[in-house]
Amino acid sequence: MIVRETPHSFTCIAQHDHAHVSGVMADHWRDVYFGDAARRADVVLAVYEHDRGWIPLDAEPLWNEQTQAPHSFLDFPPAPRLQHYEQGITELENRAPYAGLLSSLHYTGFPEMAKLAAGRQFLQREESRQQRLRQQLGFTASAQPTLDFHVQLLKFLDRLSLYLCLNEPGATKEQEHPWYQAGIPFSDYFDFTGHQLIQTKWISKNEVQVVPFPFDEAFCVTLPYKELRKTELATDGLLACYQRALVQKFQVWITE
Repeated sequence: MIVRETPHSFTCIAQHDHAHVSGVMADHWRDVYFGDAARRADVVLAVYEHDRGWIPLDAEPLWNEQTQAPHSFLDFPPAPRLQHYEQGITELENRAPYAGLLSSLHYTGFPEMAKLAAGRQFLQREESRQQRLRQQLGFTASAQPTLDFHVQLLKFLDRLSLYLCLNEPGATKEQEHPWYQAGIPFSDYFDFTGHQLIQTKWISKNEVQVVPFPFDEAFCVTLPYKELRKTELATDGLLACYQRALVQKFQVWITE
């Protein structure tokens, strides 16, 4: 769950819905910047589905007593989170082994994994999966740069979609989430940016400018969300409020 707090409510966005937006972005990624076109379908699938392990977790959100807010993806208890990461990667691998490999590499790249015993066990299991998939896919050393690029593309589009979720629509640069005030993380990997961070800016509450622009055209994405009122949470509890809350939709244009 992605959670953004306001004075009177919590805006809650399911991880899989955010991932779907990143997949729409992948659909619009310019061919000239893509790399190995033969892998494009699997890469786009990985971007769309990389957070599918969160689907059951987000269906029944948990309350964080310490922060007095719904648990977000940033502070969710590690044991169930890691279990569902692994489950989601397996489901994706069963659909397309290359997409599963990208998702596994994405999750094992999280720096906090090595700090927890459960995280270190997860890393060991995923490293075994990665070795198996490399062998299954017939990987050679010459394929590594393309694989690295596709992993970075997934990470970048994940963070660009999160930009829409973590920031209040229309936020000034000074008001943005700290991850984004210098630019979009991971975008300095790309050659076409001159290895500089891609910059984003809210032009209005429904338009975000991206410079330099890596997409084939301006396009609109839709983010479903639920708004949970704090007064209702205090009396009825998180699960009841979340289950009865209506799904609302927020649209934003991505432009150059």
